[in-house]
Amino acid sequence: MNGSLRPLLEAVGDTLNGERLRMVEQAHLTAAHWHRGQCRRSGEPYISHPVAVATILAELGMDHEVLCAALLHDVLEDTDCPERELVREFGEPIVRLVRDMTALRDPRQVPVIWASETGERVLMLKLADRLHNLRTLRWLPEAKRRRTAQQTLDIFAPVAGRLGLGHLEQELERLAIANLPGREGMQASFGVIAAGAILLPREWRARWLEEWLGELRTLPGRWSRIRFAVQVLSGTPWLAMTLRRWDSRSGRHRPGVGAVRCLRWVLESDVRTWSLLMPLVAWLVLDTARERPGDAVTILITVPPVLAAGVRALRARLGGRGGRG
Repeated sequence: MNGSLRPLLEAVGDTLNGERLRMVEQAHLTAAHWHRGQCRRSGEPYISHPVAVATILAELGMDHEVLCAALLHDVLEDTDCPERELVREFGEPIVRLVRDMTALRDPRQVPVIWASETGERVLMLKLADRLHNLRTLRWLPEAKRRRTAQQTLDIFAPVAGRLGLGHLEQELERLAIANLPGREGMQASFGVIAAGAILLPREWRARWLEEWLGELRTLPGRWSRIRFAVQVLSGTPWLAMTLRRWDSRSGRHRPGVGAVRCLRWVLESDVRTWSLLMPLVAWLVLDTARERPGDAVTILITVPPVLAAGVRALRARLGGRGGRG
């Protein structure tokens, strides 16, 4: 099998076999044939894009029809491949997915309308296509980067949130923010907040992230956003503990004794506390450094002291002993 398909096969693992796997492999061969000689702006062979889109969808657990459609999604629009040939080879359901996704690019289509009226599988194709395009946005002219980024914030990220794909929504927002002028510090700030939000209960996380992102968008300038992120991060552990004790169904606090005891046990030791926190800081710094080294340095300077202050505050509130080795 061609090496360009390897990332997809690794993402699929053993979830597909037999005829369904053969169809995915055949869709790759067909797409590679019709896209031969075409390159992306980065200079990579064009087939790398549909493979990347299909890989994103495989990681989301989509079925073989969606994976085939992802591999073929640009064939009808960007090559001379006859539609009837695709129907003969892959069947009407797969080609309908390709056709419906292609139709969304019609300039007469109003994004707000198709975002609410399009089927979920087509939306998943569109989201994966947009996510990979954002990951490689640096190769496009600045004006197009800005348009794509703004449309992502206005249309695509909310669609991902509506479908319950919180992690996809966050990555779309993070990548879009990084390509919008006048949003200095927003990517780093939201990255700090999103990283700290993993402490929150899952059922509350999206609500708070949406509220905090809205606050970030209203703040002027890099440093005001970074200060806001630091304030949120320092209060997140206590908020997490409060939310975990709140029963949203009954509207009453629940004891949560086990969680409090576990948190107190972790906080009693500097080794235990920082063995949990430092991988988070390291990931955040490295992830930010790929696109914005300056923001990564800011995070490295500001976040650890804030975390240390938050740890001290939590120790005081929980009545625990000071950290020890």
